[in-house]
Amino acid sequence: MVWDGYFDTLFTRKCHSKGSPCSADGSVCATTADEDQVKRNINYDWAYKYRDHPLAETYTRLHVGSFIGTLRDQLQDFVAGKTGAVKLALYSGHDTTIGPILGSLKAGNRQMLRPPYASNLIFELWKKKDGSRVVRVLFNGEVLQLQEGNQWCDLSACPLDTFSAYLGNYIPSDITAECSAA
Repeated sequence: MVWDGYFDTLFTRKCHSKGSPCSADGSVCATTADEDQVKRNINYDWAYKYRDHPLAETYTRLHVGSFIGTLRDQLQDFVAGKTGAVKLALYSGHDTTIGPILGSLKAGNRQMLRPPYASNLIFELWKKKDGSRVVRVLFNGEVLQLQEGNQWCDLSACPLDTFSAYLGNYIPSDITAECSAA
C-alpha cells in the first residue's frame, strides 16, 4: 500500500484548517487516530522502501543514482581544480527526491521519516588544516545521523575519498541497462 495519497490528502487539509475528510453524506469522518495511523504507516513505508527493503539499494540507484553521480563528480571536480568546476550547486526537489537520498545514505530512524515540508539536504565540502577534504551532510540544519549498525562514516566530517567510494554503490554505470534489467 502506498500511503502518500492518504497522507497528502489528510495533512494538506489540516494545514489549511479544512478539517478531516468525511464520507459523501458526512456521516463518517477521518479521526485524529486515523491521521496518526496514516503518519505511522507512511513513515514505516518510506524507511522500508528507501532504506530497509532488500531491493532498496537497487531502487534508489535507479531513482536518484544519476543525481548522486552528479553530486560526487562535482565534489571531485572542485577538489581536482577542473576548469568550470562549480563552487555552489543548488538543486530543488520534493520529498520523493530527498527520501531516496536519505535512504541511500542510511539515515537514522529519526531522520528517515517522511521529510517535512520545505526540507533541505546540504552537502558541504571542507578543507582541513592538514589539506585533507571532508564532507559534512546536514538534513534540516542538523548533521545527518546514520542508522544504527550502518555507520559507514561520521557525516559531520566524512573523508571525501570514503564519501565518494560509498556514493559509488548508488551510481549506475549504465542507467538504461539497469532499468531494463530491473
